[in-house]
Amino acid sequence: MNNRRVRTIATVLCLNIMIFAATGFAAEPLAKERSRSHLELDPENTGTYTGMAGKDNYIGNCSPCHGLTGKADGPLADSLGEGVQPRNLSDATLLSTRTNEFLFKVIKSGGVSVGFSESMPDWKDTFTDKEIEQIVQYLRESICKCNYSGGK
Repeated sequence: MNNRRVRTIATVLCLNIMIFAATGFAAEPLAKERSRSHLELDPENTGTYTGMAGKDNYIGNCSPCHGLTGKADGPLADSLGEGVQPRNLSDATLLSTRTNEFLFKVIKSGGVSVGFSESMPDWKDTFTDKEIEQIVQYLRESICKCNYSGGK
């Protein structure tokens, strides 16, 4: 692992601690919240998870760079290197050209896997495939409020 990536990961971890501390999260309430939000079935009870199941993972791991609302304005957005900017995930025009499979691959395997910057780390050792699917669903339902409509 190169030094830049180690620093980025360490900074994200420290920032996560600060975010959780600032929002008043404690270990016990967070565990209770996770059990509800991450396992909550959709209202029609079809067995699929709601997009909100990915919210905690997005906030804790993606928002430091992409921002809480996905506008590429997270506290680490300007620290990724010369000319490197996180993707604006609230851009429905752009995200509607990306398949869920593409978004899944970027999250799981990192930016390099699709020709993007190495500043976008892979999360394959952090999230299960189901959790990555939940993050993608959260992006679709709450951040870009869009679906794939063709293109890339």
